[in-house]
Amino acid sequence: MRRAIGTLVAMLLAVPAARAAVMAAPGYAVHTIATPDTVEGGVVRRGDAILVGQGPSFTAGAQSIVRLDAGGPATIATGFNSLGGFDLAPDGTLYVVDNCFTGDGCGTTATGDTVYAIPDALTRTTAVTAAGHEVVPPGTIPFASDVFVAPDGAALVSDAAGNGAGRVVRVVPGTATDLIGGLDLVGGITLAADGTLRIVDAVLNPDFSTTGKVLESKLDGTPLGTLVSGLAGGFAAATDGAGNVLVSSIGPFGSSKVIAVAPDGGVSDRATGFGFSGDVFFDAVRDEALVLDFGVTDIVAVCRDQDGDGVCDADEPPTTTTQAPTTTSTTTTLRPTTTTQAPTTTTTCTGAAVARAKLMLGKLAPPAGDDTLAFEGEMRIPTSPAVDPVATGARVIVGEVVDLTIPGGAFDPATKTGWKAKDGSFKYHGDTVKVSLAASTKRPGLVKFKVAGKGGSYVVDPAHLPRQATLILDAAAGQCGEAGFAGPAPAPVCVYKAKRGKVQCK
Repeated sequence: MRRAIGTLVAMLLAVPAARAAVMAAPGYAVHTIATPDTVEGGVVRRGDAILVGQGPSFTAGAQSIVRLDAGGPATIATGFNSLGGFDLAPDGTLYVVDNCFTGDGCGTTATGDTVYAIPDALTRTTAVTAAGHEVVPPGTIPFASDVFVAPDGAALVSDAAGNGAGRVVRVVPGTATDLIGGLDLVGGITLAADGTLRIVDAVLNPDFSTTGKVLESKLDGTPLGTLVSGLAGGFAAATDGAGNVLVSSIGPFGSSKVIAVAPDGGVSDRATGFGFSGDVFFDAVRDEALVLDFGVTDIVAVCRDQDGDGVCDADEPPTTTTQAPTTTSTTTTLRPTTTTQAPTTTTTCTGAAVARAKLMLGKLAPPAGDDTLAFEGEMRIPTSPAVDPVATGARVIVGEVVDLTIPGGAFDPATKTGWKAKDGSFKYHGDTVKVSLAASTKRPGLVKFKVAGKGGSYVVDPAHLPRQATLILDAAAGQCGEAGFAGPAPAPVCVYKAKRGKVQCK
């Protein structure tokens, strides 16, 4: 099989770097993002930072990873041989795979055939080497193709061995275990809107073309069937904002495309005219897919363009004018995922778990600035000292997405802002947030709460939904509670509802 893969690579190398114009489907537009060198492997974006692989194919130690942002290109990792897919963990760690090791046709290598973790990928100013950042030893995953960071933090890696020997491997530091076996040239792994996996698998035909399909699976590897089969190829995958699975490398070398597979299995073109479309990443904030093509020095971006004017919807000027509030908004602090500064107060919660937890983040689709938050539940907290948010204020943290501070202070009739207290219950009124706390009179220490916010700008990655939400009243006194959304049943889970632009956890 290694010989067959080598033949495929040779065919790719014969494809001219120049390509026909990439054309988007109706309702979408195309633009390109320049890169310092020939793109290789994977691509991801968070905020204004893009992480992309580059360098010559199958060459020992010659490939690297660069970050593109307002500060210009910065190399963050070097020493790779044949990069595959990328995924970015919520904490900013970049996971990448390399599928060439000494003896595989890329020369004498320092490392390869495994998955790597590059820390602080969004902020680091010095490059690290691939060798020394392996999650499992070199050679563990001989045909590593793509990586997906699961909600529990494990790296799921596709191993495209072919001939029924392909597999998906679950990797945690130092250990790799088979999750799904019996596959072929398995490629992209993505999380569907319903919280289950979509996996691209393909078979190699005698004429060196491939026939692909998209499989469905639970996160524990339990198969759920086939979403679509009979595709003219298939390599990488990403889930877009409408719940479609975007699949690359459909069609022959030199003339491939990216398709969208709907939740019901329907197939439509998303963009055509690639030489060989490779890795795909979907940016939910911009409603835009980033696609790598073979042998070029740019990233192709396929964005939503509902009015057909050739300008991405995310770049259109607002159609209505929003008047600034007449009062200064000092009541809340909203922290998107791109913020790297640590909170100024502790986020440790020593209280009990939140029961009957419900969480919703709404209006996530563009434009930004109108996103909503709803969080409710009940928690049992110490009875001494007495709950007093007028003195302590409150804080709501939702994973790496929201950090909302509600200040203390009694209600001010002039500004119509602050806390009202009555019979052990409290209500906060603000211009962008409302909070209610109701202490039980029959069950000492039990507090029911509801938080409602508006006017946020939340950055939510559909592939990495929030795992917990925390309400803090007085951390030092243990007056706080945490709701988890990633545990085993019957724990609450989060679902991304792309058509309605919201995340719902219950």
